[in-house]
Amino acid sequence: MKTSDLPQVSALSVPDKLRLVEDLWNEIAAKADSLPLPDWHVRELDRDLEAYRQYPTEGSSWADVQARVLRRR
Repeated sequence: MKTSDLPQVSALSVPDKLRLVEDLWNEIAAKADSLPLPDWHVRELDRDLEAYRQYPTEGSSWADVQARVLRRR
């Protein structure tokens, strides 16, 4: 489906379109349990969890990551 298929959406202003996207996303998030999780996502999560269990002190804390990102601005 494209926005051109919905003339009402195409006619919206950019701020209204952003509000619509937010509303749609919130609806989807509220029903997240009904979304299938692809097998490759499960494999990646399992791989990441195993790496964490083997090397729990590797990586960076959220505070460190956030500080690095903010310094780049």
